[in-house]
Amino acid sequence: MPGLINLHTHSNHSDGTLTPAGLAREAVRAGIKYFSLTDHDNVNGWAELEPALKEAGITYCYGVELTTNFHDNLHMLGYGVNVRDARFLSELTGYRAKRLERLKKIIALLVAQGVDIKFEELPVDVRTLGRPHIADLLKEKGVVKTRKQGFQRYVAYGMPAYSPPCGPDVETAIRSIKNAGGLAVLAHPGVVKNVLDLPRWKEAGLDGIEAFYPAHSQALTREFIALAARYDLFVTAGNDFHGPGSDRDKMYGFDYCEEHFAGIGRVFL
Repeated sequence: MPGLINLHTHSNHSDGTLTPAGLAREAVRAGIKYFSLTDHDNVNGWAELEPALKEAGITYCYGVELTTNFHDNLHMLGYGVNVRDARFLSELTGYRAKRLERLKKIIALLVAQGVDIKFEELPVDVRTLGRPHIADLLKEKGVVKTRKQGFQRYVAYGMPAYSPPCGPDVETAIRSIKNAGGLAVLAHPGVVKNVLDLPRWKEAGLDGIEAFYPAHSQALTREFIALAARYDLFVTAGNDFHGPGSDRDKMYGFDYCEEHFAGIGRVFL
């Protein structure tokens, strides 16, 4: 029995709520056999996570998720990246700095809306800060009841405190991953289906597409598998787990099938 695969998860080094070690324990509980941590714009959680995965006997590949400036949900997953590559780490530092610029703009908009909030109130122990942390702070202050509500009322696209993403363009994100020895995979394509440009991104070096994802219906999953075949891309699977207290708090995997996942298998450790 091959087991379950989940290559899209987050720890408290970005917008997840569990430590990397806690994430490993959750993966074991859920029966995951093939795993990756894909924190936003950083790979710092791997130092803690890797020993825990080895101890649990879980097969894994190094991962990261880069947020582009093309669309709020146009993210590029990188698998098999060299998490010690100096150039890559420097690029990630730059991407995180741009995130902070965005958050300062969002907080200024919130203050203009009469919300009592300061940048200095955001957590200082998180490597990659993002809108979820602002939503969490709004929850702590009693402005909203949940992280999701913080997005819906304030920081989502079209809401009064929205500011557009400041990350790299899609091609630059792909190039960062490839230069670090990784494979570039389009995250949750169903969420950005209306802005897909697979021919262009394939030409830029795109390797795969996350066909198996919680928001995808079976029909949509089949459509993305067919698109992957058309553009010579492999497919991956992930459930975008963020941990307790988030709106993505159920860890689970997808049935591993060699037919679908052979392409990503080359970077497993």
